[in-house]
Amino acid sequence: MSAPVFLVEPELLSDSGIGSFIALPKPVAHHIHVMRIESNELCELVDGHGKRVSGTVNPEGSFEVKSVQVEPLPALRIDVAQALIKGDRLENSLDMLTQVGVSGLIPWIADHSVVKWNSEKSAKQLVKWKNVITAATQQSRRSWTPVIHEPIGSNALAKKLCDYEHVVVLEESGKSQAPGIASGSVLLIVGPEGGVSAHERELFACAASLRLGNSVFRSETAGVVGVSYLFSKSGEWDSESGSTMQGLSNA
Repeated sequence: MSAPVFLVEPELLSDSGIGSFIALPKPVAHHIHVMRIESNELCELVDGHGKRVSGTVNPEGSFEVKSVQVEPLPALRIDVAQALIKGDRLENSLDMLTQVGVSGLIPWIADHSVVKWNSEKSAKQLVKWKNVITAATQQSRRSWTPVIHEPIGSNALAKKLCDYEHVVVLEESGKSQAPGIASGSVLLIVGPEGGVSAHERELFACAASLRLGNSVFRSETAGVVGVSYLFSKSGEWDSESGSTMQGLSNA
């Protein structure tokens, strides 16, 4: 089994080198204590920006650095615009999307979204979502943490399309095969269970549409399946290359 991972602020690892010692933040030190990690047991610190530092915790509670790696972003970088959904289902979606390796998460207030939030509620939810993403980053042993954006409406989302090399909308009426995307930046748009509105279809007219088989997925599931499909088709999940697919053994 791979070593447990703990996400820390980038500044903490900025000067880390083999043989150096790092004073652990109290929450991380407590987490290590709760997990009963022994002084000779290897664990890892990551900064959310690709830096991975492996080492051990000495009896005094300091982290002794054994190795330092800087891991590049995957060739295929996927941001997901996930329509707002009720209850804790959106949190479940953000958790799973983090685990499968997305680069960014955009909560989307779609025309057919039942959930409508004001700025005060959105601010509180952002804190909650960041905690969910932090936990999922550590669980999946990632060195890169997805960027979580503030919730936006359909018109604002449409303005973001030009920021990406590829845009894909998951649609029940879309094509059954994904466009040939092997690398670059991708925006995957996942609508609510009420579907994408006619107005939104016009806004996203330049995007490729994709249908995921014959089943109709829940909104919280569709994004995870869509990202997994794109990673698999691109070769990013080729286990022989030692890339993301090996993460399945970390569960």
